[in-house]
Amino acid sequence: MVWFSYHGGHSGEFCDHASSSLQQVVQAAIDEGFTHYGLSEHCPRYREQDLYPGEERLGIEGLIRAFEGYVIRAFALREEYARHIELLVGFETEKLPPENWLEAMLSLKSAHPFDYVVGSVHDINGRWVDYSPQETSRLAEDLGGTEALQLAYFRSVTDMVEQLRPDIVAHLDLVRKFEPPGFSFSDRVAKEIERLLDAIQAYGGVIDVNCAAFRNGYGPVYPLPQILSRARQMGIPATFGDDSHGVDTVGVGLEQSRQAICAAGYSQISYLTRDHGWQSADIAEVRPRRSV
Repeated sequence: MVWFSYHGGHSGEFCDHASSSLQQVVQAAIDEGFTHYGLSEHCPRYREQDLYPGEERLGIEGLIRAFEGYVIRAFALREEYARHIELLVGFETEKLPPENWLEAMLSLKSAHPFDYVVGSVHDINGRWVDYSPQETSRLAEDLGGTEALQLAYFRSVTDMVEQLRPDIVAHLDLVRKFEPPGFSFSDRVAKEIERLLDAIQAYGGVIDVNCAAFRNGYGPVYPLPQILSRARQMGIPATFGDDSHGVDTVGVGLEQSRQAICAAGYSQISYLTRDHGWQSADIAEVRPRRSV
């Protein structure tokens, strides 16, 4: 049996909006029965205007130092706990700074021997789409409405996917985070989602079935059932992401991710290993290594 997550492993040690130490997060993953667990800390942001509220005390240099500290600690923990769990070390991208984000992400990727990259988009031209309902609403208004925001978001994710080709594409429909229960995308937006799925399929990307939306009360897991079903029809592999930000969220909600993958018609779930790359496991074999 295998139990895994690749988008998450954030810790308060290196992420200002998370909690716990990185070692505590790793120990929690072991306690929760994970066989494979990915650490994918947020990449640094390189402009003052891209700092989250409250990060001003850290500043740009502080974020860069924190990320370098994460890299050193994560690789050390990977070796220290190798007998207990297979840790994979990666990072989560931003499409920032807008003018040269690709150069920044490729430079970061080549600076260290990361096991994988999680491709994430959280902004439109430097304005957050998922920070608060108020900020998202203002952004939608400035862009010409909710549909315009969603079109801009999916076009941006497609651009990220086509240029960066990340190993895992994160929370595919994050832009619907603050939408009401029962929400569905318009036909125009659905066409952009199809284009995004085409781009993922073209290079063999894997999508993150991310339980953070469910866990935090923002509807079903990412992505919505109809998107996940379409991905399955296209042969796009799916994996787990707990999007944990401390020991209290390690693995929490992944059973809902598993159920969503089953409901979409998948018979197997993909998981990443250090020695053999991507592997597939029958859904019946995907569960924690031991009861907790």
